[in-house]
Amino acid sequence: MTIINDTPPQVLDQSIINKLKNVNTTAIIDVMARNNYDPRYVYMPNIKSMNPGKRIIGRAITVRFVPARPDAMIEKPTGEESPEYAAFELAGPGDIIVMESMRNKIMSIGGDIKFLRLKQRKVEGLICDGGIRDMHTVKDYGLGLWGYGKTSNLGTKIGTPYSTNDSINVDGVLVRPGDYMVADDDGVVVIPRKIVKDIAIKAIEYDDLEEWIRKKLDKENLTPGKYYPPDDKVMKIYRESKK
Repeated sequence: MTIINDTPPQVLDQSIINKLKNVNTTAIIDVMARNNYDPRYVYMPNIKSMNPGKRIIGRAITVRFVPARPDAMIEKPTGEESPEYAAFELAGPGDIIVMESMRNKIMSIGGDIKFLRLKQRKVEGLICDGGIRDMHTVKDYGLGLWGYGKTSNLGTKIGTPYSTNDSINVDGVLVRPGDYMVADDDGVVVIPRKIVKDIAIKAIEYDDLEEWIRKKLDKENLTPGKYYPPDDKVMKIYRESKK
């Protein structure tokens, strides 16, 4: 029996999202590590950008695939009620589809036909630990796409979509519906929904702090160790300079 749940409400307002879109995933990981979230809990090391140069942030709408088996495929809802299509209809601007695809590059989770609906829904993008088809077409859809790589394989022979908005395991990392995903050329990070407001504010400040450090080091012609990594003393100097 498949599972289709509603998506938790958005947590971040648009002004915070707009600022966070300028923050690299490296800064977000640094901030989370300083707040007791080891990178292994939140960073997906094997997922790569399929259309480099994009950066996306959004609320996670999750889809879980399970290994294909004839009896399970028969039991799965068909057509518009299939779990992945249910997720597509729940998603819109500010959302990212996140798929547990069994860490298998030949597990195709979709291509030009499926992703046309994401383009129509103005979804931010899609993240998976599987393969993506038809990049020659979907690269022009305006979506941010992250996965294990390109594939020509037929995904239905490998996996079956089983649930929508369930807790999932993507590249070894827990993602819950309503968590926030940040993805760029350096990687993919999940920020748990319960802490996303605090992390967002701290990450925006930390990104500005790093720019301040770069300028200080360039101006003073010093070794990075003078200000980096920043400790409480450096943070105090930085904040005083911003007053």
